[in-house]
Amino acid sequence: MYPRSKFLPLFLTLMLLTGCVPMKEIETLAIINAYGVDFAEDKPEQLDVTSIAFQFNAQADSIAQTLSGTGSTIREAFHSTGSKTSYDLNSGQIRLVLYGKETAQNGILPYLNTLVRDSRASEMLYPAVSNTTAKELLTTGQESTGINIAQHLQGIIEKEIKENSIPDVSFYNFNRVNHSPGEDPMLPLIGIKGSKPELIGMALLRESKYVGDISMDDAFLVNLFQRNISDKPFNISLPKEPFAQYIEDTGDEERLNIDLLITDARSNTKLTDIDQPRFQTNIIIEANLFETSEEMEIKNEHVFNLLEREIEKEIQNQYNELLSNLQEANTDPFGLGKLYRIHKENGKLTSEEWHEKFPDAAMDFNVDVKLINYGTVQ
Repeated sequence: MYPRSKFLPLFLTLMLLTGCVPMKEIETLAIINAYGVDFAEDKPEQLDVTSIAFQFNAQADSIAQTLSGTGSTIREAFHSTGSKTSYDLNSGQIRLVLYGKETAQNGILPYLNTLVRDSRASEMLYPAVSNTTAKELLTTGQESTGINIAQHLQGIIEKEIKENSIPDVSFYNFNRVNHSPGEDPMLPLIGIKGSKPELIGMALLRESKYVGDISMDDAFLVNLFQRNISDKPFNISLPKEPFAQYIEDTGDEERLNIDLLITDARSNTKLTDIDQPRFQTNIIIEANLFETSEEMEIKNEHVFNLLEREIEKEIQNQYNELLSNLQEANTDPFGLGKLYRIHKENGKLTSEEWHEKFPDAAMDFNVDVKLINYGTVQ
């Protein structure tokens, strides 16, 4: 059962709205703050919508209820849900919309239009994709763990954005990118580990369809490509062999793990050949060296420079591998198509045209790492 004090902000918001909408007693309302969209099992042409609704009835066993309904549209499914409860459903506080794997693979554009047309939809609402059905994820998280799923996942997503781990994936930014030819959006990918839903990566979309996914590490590389980064903890694994003579006990491990704090990181990309097309990206990273998995004696500038060069090579390899995976899925979260469009004579580019060119595009990644700190590191 949830501490009712946690929902005081929701209660106060509702009270402030009473001057704008017909007044209803709070005990009669069920306020939806998350819902999931799947295809109905017995009727694939219909939608199965699972809602997490909060009710403020002192006699209720739990403040949260998991409700479901089916319909040919989300609105119709909500009406179906409303017929199964004595509470008046209110969808003005939705913070999370979760699309089941099959639904997302089929395309989420029709359901996004529902949100775009809803004046009550918050700009800070987060769409996300489940690696299973939305119903399974919401039901497992809500009933098995007893947590507020919407607040839990919203909090995780916002934390990762604030810590520069992923790009801004709020509904406002997602909708902007989704309507920008030359760039493809990503959405949080939610999975179940143990019995708790977690952010496990990012879902790649093309034409609003889920076409693949990347890890959280790769999501950071995309974010670094798009914006300046600071105060970001960063772990990287390097081959141990180049440092063998500087490590006191090499052990059996073949990799050397290094913890850094990125103090400043930025990138710049330019188009170098419009015919291929070909791009060049320069990435500059300044970081504090915090810890290594093996004790190292960094007694001179040569060792320090060796460490910087090996980090540069590893990050460059990671970017090359990421680009290969993105081209295989034919989706461009980097937004290279926007840069390509700027250099076209007519300045016009359709999404279809860019998706024909992107798989054959080439990129040269130049990484420059500058480490701070000197001496013995462990």
